[in-house]
This record gives sequence, C-alpha cells and structure tokens, in this order.
Amino acid sequence: MSSAQPEEAWSDFTRAFFSPPNDLSPAADETIGKIIAWAKDAWLRTPASPFFLPVSASGWTYWYAICPNQEQRFWVRDLIRAYLGSWAGFSGPQPVPADSDMPLDQAVRALIGPDGCSFRLLIPRNANAESSVRQSVIRLTRALAARPYRQIHLTWPLGRLISDFSDACASGSESSAEENLALLKQDHRLSGANKLFLRLQYLAAFARWADLEESGDLPDLIRLHRPVLASDALARLVMARLSAMADLADFAEAASEFGCLVGSVTMIRSAAGAQYYAYWSMSSGETPEAVAARLLDAGWLDQARDHGGLAALLPLPGTSGRAPVSAPSLAELQHALDGGRLDAAVDVLALMPPSSKLLPALIDLVTKTLSPRSIEVLQRWRGLLGESAVQDVLSGGLGAGRQDVAIAAEPFPVSFQAAFTADVAPVERAQALDELRDQAVSRLMQPGVLREVIEVVRPLSRSVSSVLLADLIDLLLDMERDLFSSAGDVAGIQDLRLIVVEAWALGDESGDRHRASRLLDLVGRALSTGVSSAVFDELVESLRAGWTPFLTDADLPLGLEAIEVLAAAQPETAVALDAFATPILSRIGLNNARRIEAAVLETAEMLAPDFGLELPVSAEPDPGTEKSPGQAMPPAGSSVAIYSLMESTAARAAAIVRRWYPEVRVDTFAEKVATDALRHSARHADLLVIADKAAAHAATDAIKAARGRRLIQYARGKGTASLVEAVLAGFDAIYGGTFSSATARRTTS
Repeated sequence: MSSAQPEEAWSDFTRAFFSPPNDLSPAADETIGKIIAWAKDAWLRTPASPFFLPVSASGWTYWYAICPNQEQRFWVRDLIRAYLGSWAGFSGPQPVPADSDMPLDQAVRALIGPDGCSFRLLIPRNANAESSVRQSVIRLTRALAARPYRQIHLTWPLGRLISDFSDACASGSESSAEENLALLKQDHRLSGANKLFLRLQYLAAFARWADLEESGDLPDLIRLHRPVLASDALARLVMARLSAMADLADFAEAASEFGCLVGSVTMIRSAAGAQYYAYWSMSSGETPEAVAARLLDAGWLDQARDHGGLAALLPLPGTSGRAPVSAPSLAELQHALDGGRLDAAVDVLALMPPSSKLLPALIDLVTKTLSPRSIEVLQRWRGLLGESAVQDVLSGGLGAGRQDVAIAAEPFPVSFQAAFTADVAPVERAQALDELRDQAVSRLMQPGVLREVIEVVRPLSRSVSSVLLADLIDLLLDMERDLFSSAGDVAGIQDLRLIVVEAWALGDESGDRHRASRLLDLVGRALSTGVSSAVFDELVESLRAGWTPFLTDADLPLGLEAIEVLAAAQPETAVALDAFATPILSRIGLNNARRIEAAVLETAEMLAPDFGLELPVSAEPDPGTEKSPGQAMPPAGSSVAIYSLMESTAARAAAIVRRWYPEVRVDTFAEKVATDALRHSARHADLLVIADKAAAHAATDAIKAARGRRLIQYARGKGTASLVEAVLAGFDAIYGGTFSSATARRTTS
C-alpha cells in the first residue's frame, strides 16, 4: 500500500463512521477532534496501532476499540479491562461479529479488512459515567501512543496451568480438564513425556480406560521413568481391570506387564494405588501382616481393604501382631530392590548392622520414599557411621535434593510452620512450599498429622503478612484438592476446608478472582458431604466477610454461582444465606443492568424473590446493537436436555431458555444414576448440556455412551447462567448464526 492509500482509506472511513446513525461529527468539540487526530496517527503508523473512537446513537454512547491486526485483540481487551474496569461488561469486551450489518461496523470492516477486529463498548446512560469513560479512554490513548504495541505473547505460568488442570480433575469438570490439557499440550515448556503423563492423568481421572488402551501409548508409559501421579494412574487402570474378589494369582497375571508401580506407601495417591501396593507386595512374598502394618501406619489400610479380594487377605488392625523378624541377607535386599519394593528394602536394611558399603543404597531409598521408617534408619546409621560418611554420599548427588529430605525428616506441622517464618529467603520459601505440596498427601494421610497441621494453620493465618497469607491459602487449597483427589473425604478434611475458608475471609483482601473461584469449589465439596445448620452458617458468614472485593459487575457471575451453590445445600434451619445474597443482588439496577450479560441478569432476576428482593431492571431494548428478530432462532420443535445435580439451577436455566425460545422443548435431569428417561433424552435431544462440575460420574458416563458422537455442550460452571450460555453455544454449533444471550433477551423483551 502506498503512503497515499492509508490517508485515502482514513478519509473514506471517517466520512462513513461519522454519519448516521452516529450523531457525532469530527468538529463536534475540541476533545473529539483530538481523539480523532490520535486515532489517525495510530492508523498511519507502521505497523498500524489500535485506536479508539466515540459514537452517539439514539441517546446512547459507545466507544469502538479498533485493532488493525487480529494479534492485537487480546492485548487491547486486557487494556480495556484495566482502564475501563466494569464499564466494559462483566466478562470483558467481546469482538464485534464479523457478519454484523450495522453501518458503523461495515465502515470499520472496510478500513481494517479481514485481518483486523474491533470491540464495541456500550456506556451507561449517565453523564458521570460517560465523562469517566472518556477520560479513561484518553489516558489509554496516550499510553498507547507512548508505548506502541509489540508482538509478544504472554502465557500463564506453567504451575498455574497445571494447577488449573488438577483443579478441574478434582472437581469432576471433564470439559475444563480437557481444555487445560489442550493448552498444556501446546506449551513448549513441557517435554513430550510430561505431556503424555498429563494426558494419562486426565484419562485416569475420568476413568476413560478404553481411550487409554486404544491410544497406543501404554508401552511407552510403562517403559518411561514416571512421576508418582502417572504410576498411580496406571495402577488405577490395572485395578479397574481386576475382578472384585481377585486373588494373588489373578493380580499377578493382570499386573505382569506393568511391574511395581507403587514401591512405597509414600507413593500411594489413590485407593487403587493402595490396593496395587498391597497386591504387589504380597504376591512378591511379603506377609499380609507386614503389608497391613505399613498401610496402617501410612493411613491407607481402610482404602486397601475396600477391595473385596484384599479384605480377605489383609488383617484388621489389632487382630495380629507385626510379622516375625527373620535374619536379613543381601540376597533378600537385592530381591526387594529388583522388585521395586522400596519399603521392603528399607525393612531389610533396618535389621542389618550399619555399613558404609550399604549407606548409598539407604540414602537412595530415603530420597525415593521420604518415609518415616527410612529416615529413622538413616538417623540411626548416621549416629554410628558419623555425619561425614552421610555427607560424602550426599555430595555425590544421589536421589532428591536435601530440602525435601530435611522436610521429611521433621514433623510435617513443624516444616509447614517453618516455611512461613519471616526471615526465610523468597527462593528458599518457594522451594519449601513446592516440597510441602509434593509430600502433602503421603504426610497428611498418616494418622493424626492432618489434625496437627490444622492446629498450626489457625494461629499462623492470623499472624503472617498479607503476602505470606496468599501463599498460605494457595498451599492449603492445593493440599485439600490433592488430598480429596487421592482419598476422598477422609477424616479431618472437612476441618481443613473450614480453616481455609476462615483464613481467606479474615485476611485475604487481594480480590484475586482465581483464588475465590477455587475457594468456591472447596466450599462445594464441603457442602456435598452434608453439613449442619451451624457449620453451613459459619461457612456463609466467612464467605460474606471476604466477598467485599467481589461486589462488582465483573464478579457478579461468580457471586450468583456462589448463591446457587449455597442455596442448593442449605439446611432448613440455616439463616445466614440472606445476608450473603442480598448485597450481591441488591446492587443491580438501571445504572448497571445494561453492562451485565443477559443470562446473568435473568439469573439474578429469578433469584431475587427468594431473598425478598425485586430488581429494578428495565427491559428497554438496546438501540445500538439491535438484531433482526429472526437472525438467531433455533428451528421450531428443537429439543434440549440439561443434566445437573443442582436441580433448582437446571430448572432456572430451562425456564430462561423456554422464555427466550418458546418453540424449543427443554427437559432437565438431576439423577445420580442413569435412568431410562435420561438415556432416551441423551439419545434423541438435539442438544445435550451437562454441568460436569455438578454431575455424577455414573450418570455422565451412561449418557455419554447413549449420546454417541452427537454434540455434548459442557457448562463452564455449576450456575444457571453458565448452563444458559452452554445452551446458546450449543445452538450456535448446531444451527450456525450468532446465538448470544443479549440477542435472545432483546428478542423477547
């Protein structure tokens, strides 16, 4: 393009853009003239930069954010969020549809072509709001001029991506886990082997054994040196294949190609892992008494005995003593090591006299197992052989680092508290926190340890700085998630959940939405066990105390989902929910309703009467983005099936969809097991929507099988709004067009 062509294109654009329905003109006032001049300068740069232009139409004010290049859209969207805040809408600005036939959109498209995109921001009809937004846009325009766009790509920290993936697996959200896994597969920071291990973890979390067996990856997964979670996933596969009353011979046949997947009780990460450990140990010649004693000390005996075959083999606590002690031999040690039975090897060394020759083997076992038994033996050998002998072996770089051995060598609550002392260097603290996360499941499963940690956390959460408190809460959230994923609702985990919510409510003023969303998942798990009215009210009061930073338009969807999650589990005599819900709902009015997504607004309107409120929301159409009534309508007679264990939420979503699309049939299901009606609807509905964060695996698996290859749309959360948005996304995928909640609401207004 010649230098004259951009000038000519800009002149054509401004003539079209500042024509009806835009009531503004370039000479309207001095400020608008400056904004247009800044925009022109941005357009004429090489390369062209994003710019902003105002519109006044039918008494409403809009701002267009115009990106000459598609790659600029995420950067500009984030800048809009930062500078304009909640004026940009609860979920941030959305790009103008490429097929929009509005005159202003056509003018923008003629300027930037298919390589660009634009955002259209509706401003509340309020003089103060319009003035504030104009000043913010001017500041943003100046910032863009001073710091022009550079083509850089920012990604989330890898730890955050993996944590989100683990959160999705723990909450049962298969769709979210799949989305996170897709991001991780594209991340250059992960090796091919690690991506393979993450996919294995995903398939195991949702029991997709057929997919795993058909993938062709099993030989590589068995051959590779694996992290603990990957080995546990393979153990779950073997146990899923094994019959309920399998004996040792049955197990040996099923596990023949896998070998020793779980060599120590500290490597157990699930009930299936505990069962595999027990079967493997006994089939290798260890006595049931010795195996049961180890599992009891590690806190996994009950989970192992949940398997019928092992219940007949493993003795109950107290019914027999420890296994008789026999004289050990090097051959016995070698046999244990060859079979991967690390705990058995430690037991052999414990009965042998300390030896400098065997010290490297012991230290290697310590760094691999980090078990109390191995550390106890090492301490005894250190006293007899001397510290210098131990240091000579450690300096050779065997096994893991010294930090994790040091943490494993002292009581877990002591290590936990030490990580949050004020004089710890940031690098050392980060390393200590990582080691605490790695060891959390094996240490917290030991009898009494979880209770001791909880006793440390409460005073700690009230004494640390705000920065350290954020680290503490994140660590506790990870610990609860990993413990729940591994062992379910074990004794003490409910108390851990309560202390996490309390610590967050009383000290975290960061307004971190990601942390608040994780906390709501934790609360959902706490409520799913059934709680008393007193505990329920305590949870709600804690949430209310910490929710002030989230009383914004941007956080309204999270607030409504919190209300719905709490309401679905509210005991009859509980009284605290009204005080939590009222501030969230009562802040919605004519001043901000137009920047709230329609599905969210409809949800709020339906919830309000439950708390004695009536929202003063106008149904006046939005003149700037009106669509033709027939543009996005599913065919008459279309059918939708919505599945969620939160029955009231599914009912609200169905009511909204029926009101927006009266000729669509909507059925809802909330069964924990698959029924004939649910299977029939899954087979025959045009669209199936599942709230997989609020679903039972047994029913979900059955309806997936009944659905076959037809589309299933997953809701991003548990709430009504996310179900409605999933329905609209499903319509868009099936029928084409643009099914937005805003269009649907305007069509029925």
